[in-house]
Amino acid sequence: MNLKLKISVAFAFLLCMPLLAKELKYPVSDISPALKEHAHTVYRLYKQTVEINSLNSVSVHTTVAITVLNENGYANAKFEEFYDPLFKISGIEGKLYDASGAKVKSFGSSDIVDMSAIDGFSLYSEYRVKIINPEYKTYPFTVEYSWDNTLKQSLFLPSMEMDLENCSYEKAELELIIPTDCEIKYKEYNVPTGTLKTFVRDKKNVYNWSMNNVPARIYEPMSDYTKPKYPLINISSIDFQVDDSKGTTKSWKDIGMWATKLNENRDHLSQETINKLKDLTANCKTDYEKAKTVYEYMQKKTRYVNLSIGIGGWQTLPATDVEKYSYGDCKALSNFSKALLAAVGIKSFYTLVRADENAPAIDSNFPSSQFNHIIVCLPLGKDTIWLENTSQRLPFGFNGNFTDDRDVLLVDGDNSRLVHTRVYPASENRINRKATVHLNDDNTANADVVEKYIGLAYEDIFNVYYLDDVNKKKTITQDISIPSFTLNNFQLVDHRDYTPSMDEILNLTLNNYITKLSGNMDLLSLNLMNKLTSLPDKVRNRKSDMAIRRSYMENDTITYVVPTSYQIMDLPAKLQLDNKFGNYSASVTKSGQGVTYYRHFELKKGCFPPEEYSSFRDFLEQVSTYDEMKLGLKKN
Repeated sequence: MNLKLKISVAFAFLLCMPLLAKELKYPVSDISPALKEHAHTVYRLYKQTVEINSLNSVSVHTTVAITVLNENGYANAKFEEFYDPLFKISGIEGKLYDASGAKVKSFGSSDIVDMSAIDGFSLYSEYRVKIINPEYKTYPFTVEYSWDNTLKQSLFLPSMEMDLENCSYEKAELELIIPTDCEIKYKEYNVPTGTLKTFVRDKKNVYNWSMNNVPARIYEPMSDYTKPKYPLINISSIDFQVDDSKGTTKSWKDIGMWATKLNENRDHLSQETINKLKDLTANCKTDYEKAKTVYEYMQKKTRYVNLSIGIGGWQTLPATDVEKYSYGDCKALSNFSKALLAAVGIKSFYTLVRADENAPAIDSNFPSSQFNHIIVCLPLGKDTIWLENTSQRLPFGFNGNFTDDRDVLLVDGDNSRLVHTRVYPASENRINRKATVHLNDDNTANADVVEKYIGLAYEDIFNVYYLDDVNKKKTITQDISIPSFTLNNFQLVDHRDYTPSMDEILNLTLNNYITKLSGNMDLLSLNLMNKLTSLPDKVRNRKSDMAIRRSYMENDTITYVVPTSYQIMDLPAKLQLDNKFGNYSASVTKSGQGVTYYRHFELKKGCFPPEEYSSFRDFLEQVSTYDEMKLGLKKN
């Protein structure tokens, strides 16, 4: 080899050295096209190793590598991990890679923000959160994080949950390591057969779930809430310990017995409070009146704050503390309410619930900790009343959509059991609307409207009632779907019954309400205020079941007084729709110079297979079309 060639080869080798030495990891070019479809984020790796050392010592090691394809997935690139004295975090490491897989930076301790997780409702909390924000916006890019958790309890164990929409998973793995004398149970949802492998390693039992190339799931409107739509693996230890408190998850009764023992002797009250309650209820003729009086006393005396200290995440404050300080979280206020009722001879039950309007149903066949809230169950004769104790405003016995229609765990020692909360039929989730509209020759109109919001629909307007007058008017005006109008007067009347209702009384001036046509013909739009204009999105090749979660009803009676300068033309024919999803009718009657428009619309609670979604949407499209019913008016 001549000297010139030797020098050239050596120079080329030197040029290549930085490239050869550079760490390349998770190049975006390695992601299959199938995993990019519908995805803004690809989890290149999600691996969690859970090792139960003892009932009050569990070690968890997690490694995630996340490729963010575009700005819609940026939130997934942030590291955010909550911790407290029973759930510690350590050993956080992080790296950032560009699209080619070259490392851009490593995250050090200076990049980790450690802050309190206290919220506006928390008086004191030991919950904290550690956060890393990569602050990198050159897409696509990849972040890799690893960290360790130490759990001083075994009631709440990590799960593998691929619940994020528009996120695909290249590799996901959950490994559970337990002593040979430890019993666990697990529940798989939407997991391919054969995913689980079991074996023995270092004299310990190992359960390993591994899945590859899980495609992204897209949002599908009105999906069935009762079961997961994504791969999910829940694990639970048969025997568990939280701090020094031991229990078992063999049955719902066992979990209820543990909760009973955890909170026993924490429901005592002072004799002064007991005497006050007896005085307050002295003239009550029924237990219902007594319970209502006690509940309203509790609402006036207390306020809700979150308290999370040590085992306080599960164990209630003593009732005497709530009595003294007049605050508490859902556990403390429910325990206090239960103690107050007991003081006047009424038995009630501490009750565990998974709360939220759109919370998934608990799996009743998998006894475990699936709850996030506490309410009180109050059996009164043939009726069962549910008490939400964190609100100072809700009417007695109204739990609303936060805890309606779901299985809950009634805590009653060895008689603990699952029961079901109140289901509100359409008759108790409806809006009745009556209006009289006087049409004027100048194409304006004056309307007097009374809307009654009943049952669950009461929640639609409940919070408006507590606004100041300026914000009341602003909110009410924004909610009226009439093209051009002036709100002259309004009034809200609250009826705080077992099935509460709210009257919204309005006086409106309507502008240009009649549609002018050529010649002397005009059109009057008969549906005054609630045309169905918003439809759920179309979905091709839908995969999930569709659910109408709650029955619902609307009834309208709108009377139009027509000026004598107009001749009322032929009335529109009655419109009627009836099917498994609901029913609809619209009709018009005439009396002198008045016409009355009747509308009824009802949705029926139910779960339906994916292929019926298009039929449901067709039904709503027909309702939307029928809501455009017009009456012809001829100018004299």
